[in-house]
Amino acid sequence: MDVVLRPINDRFFHEQVLPFLSRAMGDASGALESLLETLGDGQARMLCERMLATAVPGGLGSVDADPWSDLVDRLAFLPWKEGPTGWEVGAQHAGYADAWDEALHLSLMLEEPNYPYWDSKGAREVRDGFRFRPLADMGLASLLAGHWDPFPEFPPDRVFVTQGRGEYFPTERFAFADWAWRPARAVAHWQVNLPRKLERLIAREQERMRLPSLPEKDEVLGYWLGKLPQPPPLTVAFSGLGPRAASWIRELGALTTHIRQAAMARQGLAALVTKGSTVRV
Repeated sequence: MDVVLRPINDRFFHEQVLPFLSRAMGDASGALESLLETLGDGQARMLCERMLATAVPGGLGSVDADPWSDLVDRLAFLPWKEGPTGWEVGAQHAGYADAWDEALHLSLMLEEPNYPYWDSKGAREVRDGFRFRPLADMGLASLLAGHWDPFPEFPPDRVFVTQGRGEYFPTERFAFADWAWRPARAVAHWQVNLPRKLERLIAREQERMRLPSLPEKDEVLGYWLGKLPQPPPLTVAFSGLGPRAASWIRELGALTTHIRQAAMARQGLAALVTKGSTVRV
């Protein structure tokens, strides 16, 4: 399984996607008709019209499943912009894609100060538990695990699914699914806190290795924070932790780059666990 992380238009998601999905739970035809009035994108309009042609009164069960999934995928994971005839898909930029387990591992290294990244068995137990009950307030890790914040007015695991994970508890205001998003304000908050969290990770690694200092500390932090184009070719950090560890510095840099770019563009972020190994970036 893989995970894809993509920037999204914050206003479009707030004004179009969320109201559309909320209404579609009880009135799919009405939701499609209202959405159709705002769209200039030919592919999305075609999907709406296709479903309306065969829809019966009711909620999600009243429309064809395949075009519905295609429409939600298009609405939620592509970069939209306002055009002369309505909302349309804008220029697409490369997103982040990696094995879900590896991306979750890296994000927990960043977000969870007690995550035992050096202990393969202990770290896997944490990830396995996190996947099926993602905790709130874990930033990027919560997003990649499918936790919804803010809490949605609809069950996200019912409107779109790839793996079949999900729970929706309105009384607890807790929801997670195979996909999730974060608004631009949350991404901006992550960006502000990145230096502190990355420095904390480096300090943990220095303590783990029992070294008075890490010789490449400044270069690693500079790469993670976008101040240097490449990581140092050889590092002491994360050495002795298996073959995967050699790529952790570069891959964590890729994740932080996407947070930084989305924050600078005032965009939100959407994450999707894909059905198989083929991903769209």
